[in-house]
Amino acid sequence: MIFTATGCARCKIVKRYLDEHQIGYVEKDVKAEGKDEFQTFYKANRKAIFRGSDGIEFPIIVDGNTIHQSIGAAIAYLHAGEKLEGFFSEGTLHKEWVDGIHLSEGNPAYKDEFIQVLQHIKSNALKLQIDTDGRNSGILQQVIEEGLADVLIMNVLAPLELYPQILGYAAEDSDIVKSLSLVSRFPAAKFQTIIQPVKRKDGSLSYLTPSEVAATAKLIQDTTGSNKCIYTLKRMSQESERPAGQGIEPLSPNQLLSYRSKARAYQVYTEIEKS
Repeated sequence: MIFTATGCARCKIVKRYLDEHQIGYVEKDVKAEGKDEFQTFYKANRKAIFRGSDGIEFPIIVDGNTIHQSIGAAIAYLHAGEKLEGFFSEGTLHKEWVDGIHLSEGNPAYKDEFIQVLQHIKSNALKLQIDTDGRNSGILQQVIEEGLADVLIMNVLAPLELYPQILGYAAEDSDIVKSLSLVSRFPAAKFQTIIQPVKRKDGSLSYLTPSEVAATAKLIQDTTGSNKCIYTLKRMSQESERPAGQGIEPLSPNQLLSYRSKARAYQVYTEIEKS
């Protein structure tokens, strides 16, 4: 079943994909005959449905117990089942822009399927904002070579030595450095660091420090050869600000100023994301 909304251009694209691939479906328009059914569905699945500042994003595909929301996640599921899990999530951009595409979060064994989904979305005159944390640099290179991204955002998690603590496993330093280099040469590229808690080697949990963020800015400078990259520091969302019930208090806006000051020694255009 697919929940759509009257006038939703992205819903039309997904329905066209279903028709072209002869995939049977039942459509429920939430602004017409499917209104009551969707309200019942939403109440039962509220935690699984993303609702942004502009409301609920459509289309939503329901297949048994699985829910796939947004154009990227919907087409990825229709194209490759659960293989592309992690690559796509709900987006926050609208009109001609599609985000919620996470190049580093999926299984690189399914690179071809991932690229095919991007090609399909792009063929419908949509623009793609793709993010990466440095993993899967080979996929990133292909995305750039094929012109599949309109904006690239690299979330540089931390200095290289802290990537394992954040990810929970050892990432290849060469993979991260290659991605940094690739992103720096992309015309519409941005770097960011989310100031998040890190599980330390002694088992304690604490936020990245201003000095560690400065080291992250230096990593960008050393790899790209520039101290004038667009670099943004972000707070964690309220929903994820107290990981594992450890009682870590949210950072205040004033606390962020010391991070910006330290980072500007290596990236002079460092700014704090506006709330």
